[in-house]
Amino acid sequence: MPGLNLPLERYLTDTRLRPICEKLLRGERLNFEDGLLLYETPDLTGLGAMAHHVRLQKHGLKSYYVVSRRLSYTNICHTHCQFCAFQAKPGDPRAYVLSAEDIIRELEKPENAGVRELHMTSGHNPKLKVEYFEHLFRSIKARFQDIHLKVFTMIEMDYYARVSGISVEAFLDRCVAAGLESCPGGGAEIFDEGIREQICIGKKEAEVWLRVAEICHRKGIPTNCTMLYGHIEEAQHRVDHLLRLRELQDRTQGFLAYIPLAYQIEDNELSRTHVIHETTGVQDLREIAVARLLLDNIPHIKAYWVMITEGLAQVGLTFGADDLDGTVIEEEIAHLAGAKTPQGLSKGALERLIREAGFEPLERDNLYQTYT
Repeated sequence: MPGLNLPLERYLTDTRLRPICEKLLRGERLNFEDGLLLYETPDLTGLGAMAHHVRLQKHGLKSYYVVSRRLSYTNICHTHCQFCAFQAKPGDPRAYVLSAEDIIRELEKPENAGVRELHMTSGHNPKLKVEYFEHLFRSIKARFQDIHLKVFTMIEMDYYARVSGISVEAFLDRCVAAGLESCPGGGAEIFDEGIREQICIGKKEAEVWLRVAEICHRKGIPTNCTMLYGHIEEAQHRVDHLLRLRELQDRTQGFLAYIPLAYQIEDNELSRTHVIHETTGVQDLREIAVARLLLDNIPHIKAYWVMITEGLAQVGLTFGADDLDGTVIEEEIAHLAGAKTPQGLSKGALERLIREAGFEPLERDNLYQTYT
């Protein structure tokens, strides 16, 4: 349904959604109780129609993607996240730290030709200080001037500022001077402190993530934002998380996009100690739609094909998403936890997915400027 051919309320079978539909048509903001109902309703078609209505208002049939490359400069991590299969401790034969030269050699490979965005997130390695990142960013920019550097979750930035013995503000200023241009949205997980204590022991509290994001935005550094769903959290935790993001966006207008991240169940402690099932297509589409309806001030919603499959991401374009993320080329973190998708897609494959779903593919940069 690229376009809605009937009045919006005609798509609803759950009459409880009608007041929400009326709010949307009046341009009113949804509240916490509305969010809970969006998670509760069995009317997935009606939910999707409402989210698609908002998506069409904001973006029409435009659907974005970026030619991107994922790299992790280290997998050594002193934080213990129970959902992570990527982390390695010092001495682990899997442990690594990449030098600037290693990363440049990787980017020089033919399959990375045309990359516009380098997305780097990694572990919390106490041996890496701000000087490492300054050298890394300057070296990359000297060799690949046109590649956009999108680096650091908010928790990473806080960690590396602390081990460098400087404030987050000073760390950010030095990294920006060396070439940092934006930040991805990972590390938020779920903001509820009780849940965080069970799934990411040692990772800083939610207020740290939100404070560092606000620092970035105040300094003109745009970021994305995320939520990890499908583990031990419940609907009220998800609504709380989304509304905290919305509240921060009201103050700063610094979030470019929101990405719902489906929990991957394989080879991690959380799935060994709790009965957790792989997220379903209904669950994945609901997360996209609820986000589009609650996050009225965040411009873009991504259907992250890496975690929910290419086919479901296509459907996500009619459930509120307007962005399929990027080519990625080689993704590690989700795949080590069990993601079954390819580690990368070609530009042509992404455009085909978008066109087949009835939308107009647009190649973008990290700031959503498009290329013809």
